[in-house]
Amino acid sequence: MRRLLKPFELALNAAIAQDPETQSKLTTFDQRSIAIVITDLKQTLSVSVKQSQLILTLGDTPPSDLVITGQALSLAKLGNNPDNLFSAAINIHGDVQFAKQVRDLIEGFDFDWEQQLAKVTGDTLAYPIAHSLRQFHTWAQNSHQAMQLNIAEYLREESQILPDKSQVKDYLSEVDTLRADADRLEARIARLIGKAS
Repeated sequence: MRRLLKPFELALNAAIAQDPETQSKLTTFDQRSIAIVITDLKQTLSVSVKQSQLILTLGDTPPSDLVITGQALSLAKLGNNPDNLFSAAINIHGDVQFAKQVRDLIEGFDFDWEQQLAKVTGDTLAYPIAHSLRQFHTWAQNSHQAMQLNIAEYLREESQILPDKSQVKDYLSEVDTLRADADRLEARIARLIGKAS
């Protein structure tokens, strides 16, 4: 497993070396570690920092300063939207201040994965790896959206657990009618009490 992550580790560290600001921030993370639990893949990725270098390991990890848990797609979105680290789709356990520093680090870090991979693996391997990652990301997004639509359709049409739009509209209309009737009844009672007294 460690061998599979090595090209990504080398590419990531090469990119950080070209960004003095990110490298400077990374020095403050020395000897700290993050466990990233990918729930749908049932994998844990450990990211530790030693002498301004990132070390990636997959599988059982020692206790970490920060544990980030989420599905692969939610975790992948952190690259484009670091603020998602504090969204409902991601669970965080551990040092919250460290989590904020990690978010700031990701936010200020921008580089070309394919170019950095090419320096380590060569152009021949870099393109298919990057292409496969892009395809996987697109497939994961499409599958996620399709699954949401299919579940919603099943709950509405098959199991009838969820109402469809027309049922919701009818229900809201009936609530409005009931509210108006209740207001009229309350006003009528008030008038009758006024007359009685």
